[in-house]
Amino acid sequence: MKKIILGGLLLIAFTACTNNQGQKVEERKLNFAEFIDQPTVITFEEMSYDFGTVKEGELVHKTFKFTNTGDKDLILINVKGSCGCTVPDEWPKQPIAPGKTEEIKVTFNSEGRVGNVQKSVRIEANTEPTVTTLTITGKVVEK
Repeated sequence: MKKIILGGLLLIAFTACTNNQGQKVEERKLNFAEFIDQPTVITFEEMSYDFGTVKEGELVHKTFKFTNTGDKDLILINVKGSCGCTVPDEWPKQPIAPGKTEEIKVTFNSEGRVGNVQKSVRIEANTEPTVTTLTITGKVVEK
């Protein structure tokens, strides 16, 4: 009986977390609806980063710089890592004017990730196509 109750509580907690993230994305889409149908161009200095070799448990930090090279304001609707170990820590939440440069700061946690690693960061924006993907690769060795 305890397992059933615990399982139910975990399911509710997971659903609540998932719905909250979805609500934030939908809220941003509503707040910036006027921009979504006005695509612009996002240009990254680099689309991938190879961190080389790190010991398990080390944190890898990377800042991806980008410029709005289009002629309309750029809106980042959502920035999301491919798993819980790859987290976009900071990214601009306000419109980015044409010609302006900004950054997305990402942290990769190598704990429990021994071996070759390839993770991604997905950026949804008012661009064409609407999704841009950055990649982080490297090798994690045992402590």
